[in-house]
Amino acid sequence: MKLFSALAALSLMSTPAQAVMGPKAPSLLVEKLYYAEGRQHPDHPLHGSFSGLSCGSDS
Repeated sequence: MKLFSALAALSLMSTPAQAVMGPKAPSLLVEKLYYAEGRQHPDHPLHGSFSGLSCGSDS
């Protein structure tokens, strides 16, 4: 059992995590950034847009 736990841990550490922004619901952090910038207000120029809020590196 410890062998499987160790293999799972190694595979998770070696696999890079990426935030994928798509048609699914935004992550909690991106949603918090959305509200922190005031984009929930209809008069904000980026109202309704989650673009540019990703915390990962865009390549």
